[in-house]
Amino acid sequence: MKILSTLISGIFLFVFSAQIHAQVDYSTEIQPIFNANCTGCHGGTSGLNLRSYSELMSSNGSQYGTNLVIAGNPDASGLVDKIEPNPQFGNRMPSGGQLAQSEINLIRTWIAEGANEVATSSEIDVQIPESFRLIGNYPNPFNPATNIKFEMPEAAQYTISVYSVHGNLLLEEVGQANTGVSNISVNMGQNPTGVYLYRVTAMVNGQSTLIGTGRMTLIK
Repeated sequence: MKILSTLISGIFLFVFSAQIHAQVDYSTEIQPIFNANCTGCHGGTSGLNLRSYSELMSSNGSQYGTNLVIAGNPDASGLVDKIEPNPQFGNRMPSGGQLAQSEINLIRTWIAEGANEVATSSEIDVQIPESFRLIGNYPNPFNPATNIKFEMPEAAQYTISVYSVHGNLLLEEVGQANTGVSNISVNMGQNPTGVYLYRVTAMVNGQSTLIGTGRMTLIK
């Protein structure tokens, strides 16, 4: 009974996520479009100059009455108006043939992101967990395998022990996990339908540390 009371003690719930998004880079993604399609006519003789970032950003459209690139607002940018169908003034550019829609979308995205010369990152910092935590298992109920998810503040050896409701050890998985979140698959296909208890521990400095305990249901 002492084993059972330890095994069915609470499960910790913790959501851990990270998103990394890199902006469009002018020199490697935007300038090559201009070089291939536009600078032959717009290379500095008059009006729009597409030879470099600084020249583009200082180019003023007399018909539009403002700079042709409005950082953060592609819909207000004369440059975008001229490369899309039915421009407000004159003919659609480039005169030798329209840009691919993917190229237009890339230019729009670059302007919407702030028309930066050097790509910046809107990375959300990935935080190292402060402690050992059991997130749980999914799916649950399951057949025949489930994933046990936990996190660790440092790389360590883990042990997943699965017991019957009577406290009998049925399965044990041992492995090495890195810092952060781990998903370990446990297959219970050799066992009958029922409720099972599991315990996750980590070996730290030669001592066993409890990560968490939980229960799961196998349905065949």
